[in-house]
Amino acid sequence: MRAQPRHRTVQLAAVFATLLAVAVLTPRTAAAEIERGMKWQSSIPMTFTSGGTVNGENGTSFDINDDLGWGFSFGYNLNQHFLVGADFTWLSANYKATIATDINGDQIPDASADLSGTLDATNLQFFGQYNILKSRVTPFLRASLGWTWVDSNIPSGAPVGTCWWDPWYGYICGSWQPTFEDTEFAYGAAVGVRADVTDRFFLEGSYNVLWVDFNKADTPSFDGFRVNVGWSF
Repeated sequence: MRAQPRHRTVQLAAVFATLLAVAVLTPRTAAAEIERGMKWQSSIPMTFTSGGTVNGENGTSFDINDDLGWGFSFGYNLNQHFLVGADFTWLSANYKATIATDINGDQIPDASADLSGTLDATNLQFFGQYNILKSRVTPFLRASLGWTWVDSNIPSGAPVGTCWWDPWYGYICGSWQPTFEDTEFAYGAAVGVRADVTDRFFLEGSYNVLWVDFNKADTPSFDGFRVNVGWSF
């Protein structure tokens, strides 16, 4: 997956701004070692994910726009170099889709329909990170695996309604409509720079790639940049 040039510029600017902040905020003793080992950490990742195309069966395809996602991350530093943890991130991205249709029911596509909408994606990844240096500023490598849940928000059935007695509002009625959704295995890799600005506060900037193994489609890669703001304790 590749972003349009304008979006790529925005993503690069965000990462460079983060690295500039690292350079300004990190003490001049950046080459000095910091004791990361045996510490927990939490962080808020901001992910700038490139759009692209997911190709399905019989000509069905989704063109997904770039988007900004958010999340939470938790981890434990086993020692000065090795970090293990989990990320939980989500985003909502606009898309345009071409859907192959079967008018006469013979399981052979004979037409197509164009539509647009917004899909929701949630990603849970368990990761291992190797901080190459013991110093406050260090490059790192990361690998991860987990699951990605995607809801296309395309209706998969007729609306369903019901009424009930709410303990605060009394008798109310509502409806909901099932949509096409799926959970797939996903795995990723990243390379970046980490700066422990203080003993308790750190910043990271990285380039990331995530592969999602869709059952009924190809295995697309979603790349982008990530800014991570975190705390150690």
